[in-house]
Amino acid sequence: MSADSPGRPSGLMVDLQSEPVGVDVADARFSWLVPALGDGMQVGYRIQVAASPASFGAPFWDSGPVTSSSSTAVPYAGPRLAASTPYWWRVRADTSVAGDWSTPSRLITAADSWGGEAIWGPAGVEDSGAENSWVLLRHEFDLPDAPVLSAFVEAAGRSAEGGQTAQTGPRGGRQYVYKLWANASVAGRGSVRDSDSRARYHTHDLANALKPGRNALAALCWAEHGRQFIARLVVVLADGHRIEVTTSSRWKAASGERLLPGSADIGGGWYRAPREDWDARHEPVGWTEPGFDDRDWAPARVCAAPPDPAPAIVSIEQSLGEVAEAARQPDGRWFIDLGREIVGGIRLDVDGRSGARVHVRLGEELAQGRVRFRMRTQNVYEDTWTLRDGPQSVEHWGYRAFRYIELEADPALDLTHAVRPLVLRSPYVGGAAFSSSDPDLDRVWELCRYTIEATSLDVYIDTPARERGPYEGDAYVNQLSQYAVERSYALARYSGEYLTRRSTWPSEYHLMPVLMAWEDYLATGDDRQLRTDFEHWEGLNYDHFLGVHGLLRKDPGPAAGGWDADLVDWPVTYRDGYEFTEVNTVLNAFQAAAYATLARIAEVTDRPQAAARYRALADRMRAALNSLLLDASAYRDGLGSTHHAQHATAFPVALGLAPTDRLAGLGDWLGRGGIRMSVYGAQFLLEALCRAGRSDHALALMSASGPNSWLHLIDNLAATIVPEAWDPSLKPNMTYSHAWGSAPVNVIARWVLGVRSQSPGAARVLIEPRPGLLNRMSGTVPTIRGPVTVDYDRARGTLDVATPPNTTGHLIVHRAELGLPEGATVDAPAGAAIAWAADRIEITNAPAGKMNIRWDATLRRRGAVG
Repeated sequence: MSADSPGRPSGLMVDLQSEPVGVDVADARFSWLVPALGDGMQVGYRIQVAASPASFGAPFWDSGPVTSSSSTAVPYAGPRLAASTPYWWRVRADTSVAGDWSTPSRLITAADSWGGEAIWGPAGVEDSGAENSWVLLRHEFDLPDAPVLSAFVEAAGRSAEGGQTAQTGPRGGRQYVYKLWANASVAGRGSVRDSDSRARYHTHDLANALKPGRNALAALCWAEHGRQFIARLVVVLADGHRIEVTTSSRWKAASGERLLPGSADIGGGWYRAPREDWDARHEPVGWTEPGFDDRDWAPARVCAAPPDPAPAIVSIEQSLGEVAEAARQPDGRWFIDLGREIVGGIRLDVDGRSGARVHVRLGEELAQGRVRFRMRTQNVYEDTWTLRDGPQSVEHWGYRAFRYIELEADPALDLTHAVRPLVLRSPYVGGAAFSSSDPDLDRVWELCRYTIEATSLDVYIDTPARERGPYEGDAYVNQLSQYAVERSYALARYSGEYLTRRSTWPSEYHLMPVLMAWEDYLATGDDRQLRTDFEHWEGLNYDHFLGVHGLLRKDPGPAAGGWDADLVDWPVTYRDGYEFTEVNTVLNAFQAAAYATLARIAEVTDRPQAAARYRALADRMRAALNSLLLDASAYRDGLGSTHHAQHATAFPVALGLAPTDRLAGLGDWLGRGGIRMSVYGAQFLLEALCRAGRSDHALALMSASGPNSWLHLIDNLAATIVPEAWDPSLKPNMTYSHAWGSAPVNVIARWVLGVRSQSPGAARVLIEPRPGLLNRMSGTVPTIRGPVTVDYDRARGTLDVATPPNTTGHLIVHRAELGLPEGATVDAPAGAAIAWAADRIEITNAPAGKMNIRWDATLRRRGAVG
């Protein structure tokens, strides 16, 4: 069979990574896409791990034939793998027909030691001095003229990490510390932030960057405090010989104070990412290439040994966008609109004159026709680049969030085709799609999809502009939205682990990491985080505030925030008049959901006593919420309050706590009066409406055009990434780059197309289309086992659903909502059970494949959109 044969597994992952690095040497987990072969349902697999792609004849480990349907998070069961070593693995999956081996995929194991010394430099320069914030590091080495099996570098940069608010002190840049080159080619950036103040090391592939003979590694580093860079190059030759090059005092170092002078920052008081006033006259031209004369450079200074290494499972990649055409304005300035906001910087390729200056100004929005580089977020995106004689390239080292570019330069300098956007993000896999009979809804979906593509970096953060802070509420929405748009799980896993250990201030946010972990488990089938972090989540509960009535009673804290203060929603102008009492409905809803989730996790992780305890706590709290806080039409804000803010009902319903027989009425109540919550709170409002069976209300809100709407963001604010708030008039310092407002993309996937995982690793998938008044909709929803597609057309009388191999489908069709009369025909895979009822058609236990329903649409008409 060929490499792209349908009989071969594809989409191979190890430890949730498609290009696996830092792999656990004893407890790796393998996942793959089962081929569409035979009946598509896996009955067995075989995994082999080898030292090279050519050595599977004598593999390092062979699982042998295993009778199992498992194709996600399958544990490695062989001998302990060697640290910092490349291996190749392959898998074959048998269905009703025997399969073929997958194309081998490389993995690189985790390091067990640094191998080198941490350095900064140059030696003899006081580390605390501002002149030592920027440093250039380089080293040359020779490689033999021999075939290379694998080459990679493990690298880390250390810098102090700041707190969550300006009051805790702006420390660190809240971005990476180094940019690394191999023979003048960019190898990567790092390190990602760590929850335990360690430096997460990155593994960068250098297979295409190295050559026989002389080679060079070079790094441009910045850190305000805690400055360290450490790296180890590993080259494995085809004959098995291993070569290592590590950081040490043999490396050369130079201060970057003349190349990047000044100590200003762009952080607006939240962090201290540096302003970049490049002076190309002081760039040591060729310093990233072999053969550069560094005799005048000092030896690098060796620093104290860093903590034990911990691998990064997420990375930031750089890509150059297309040349952006600049238009010269009548006053001589150059203006560029990238069309969409990006996270990154710009690259300028010019033939310069020594001393000529280019003033670079970037911004998320315009003000009176000019780029608003002094942003409403307090960030200042203005740099001055001084050129040298001749052709040259100057580009940003750090990142900014911007759409618009303004350049002011010597009139003789033609910048028409000189600018390219430099885009930074975690690798984007994509794979989702959506279209419908409502073009406005399609525009909203694309706004939210692109938001996830553009803002995914090293950890889920609120925004790459103002705070760059990981927050649990933002991360929860981010996770749901990322799962809806791509088969990518490592960033969610890392962010959940981070926030489990680095809580932020809002009380209900402390209860969200456990909810994230359960969503992770349903999506991936990997239970390792459930086992390692259970005690952490227990410690985040508010057991000590439980009252005799079974609800939490605590001081709600200051309205503007403070440790353990109740949030409800943010900013405060979007709280719909919520009355904060000691017994807060929203906080109690999250605690009840956390208890229920802990009970499920305890069952999975063999903790029967904990499971019983948390199940009892959840049941008691849910009963108390519904008996003490639920009125005839809605939930009250808290005990002692008579007020019914939209939030008080949306959160309990969204979290699955409302009585089933009350859902319809609660949905009707929530659907009245539009959105009275923030773009963050809207996640729970939309989900509550869908849980209550009112997808029509949810769809109407997603395609509405009022002040609190996504169309307002697109049409009136010209946003291309979801902003932090509905409008600057209600939050003057808002960003235009806040993924916590991306709810529509995950609500459409999970509740409108209706694709939800019912069992770990999406082994069983529910498809419950709820098109509301849409006349047509078609979508693709990624899962770890492959995409699920849904195609509905009311006018044609068709519903087509396809599930990927090795999944069991469960289709629920609501007759009235989809417009199905009596006499519909159903086609489902052999073995599926079909149940007919007056209000629904239900197909259960459907093996992988297609489910098709047809009906005569002329027999039943209903008002529709489109």
